[in-house]
Amino acid sequence: MPSQFGQFCPIALASEVLTQKWMLLVLRELNAGATRFNEIRRGVPRISATLLKQRLLQLESAGIVTRRPVGADGHEAYILTEAGAELKPILSAVGTWGQRWARDIEREDLDPAWLVWAMHRRIDTAAMPQGRTVLALHFVDAPAHHRLFWLVCEHPRVEVCIKPPGFDDTLRVETDVRTMAEVWRGIRPIGQALSEGSLTIEGPSALVGQAPGWFLLSVFSETKRADCR
Repeated sequence: MPSQFGQFCPIALASEVLTQKWMLLVLRELNAGATRFNEIRRGVPRISATLLKQRLLQLESAGIVTRRPVGADGHEAYILTEAGAELKPILSAVGTWGQRWARDIEREDLDPAWLVWAMHRRIDTAAMPQGRTVLALHFVDAPAHHRLFWLVCEHPRVEVCIKPPGFDDTLRVETDVRTMAEVWRGIRPIGQALSEGSLTIEGPSALVGQAPGWFLLSVFSETKRADCR
């Protein structure tokens, strides 16, 4: 194999699988609960379908995932094995290090579609009013085809829509991509963004006041950035 390092050190042997391009991001999605091919790809949108299939086959060969049919349609699901589940604290440690020490967010990192996909997993639907809550997200500086998204929330489910879902908006959130990314990462407090006007929430006043608490933010948001850069 071209990725072999020629060492029996456990770090070298693990790296043969884990350090291939996109692999940690694929594992991130699996550990976040994605099981279907298209779900995984929505979380890693810049990987080609061919390469994602290859990476999943490599994970299967390494005993990290297993494939099994699920549901009436018989679609294949990718399920983490015991070996795959043991990677969760490792991925958490890598993310914590990245939150604290990795480079700052650059313009090329600001993908609104990926941001919304990440956000939909961390919405506190239990804190929302009973029934359906529709959050319209408007990114004022995004390309036209990535400017509007909807999160359709009905406890405990959250669905991402890239076209009008056919329901009235409960609240409309308007901001630029960087502001929302920094709020999501915990770099900028949401209260600060609201007071500055770089993020606005429109709708019934009672719900506008509650809405900031619905966003649970990234699991790494409590880790503070290092000052010595």
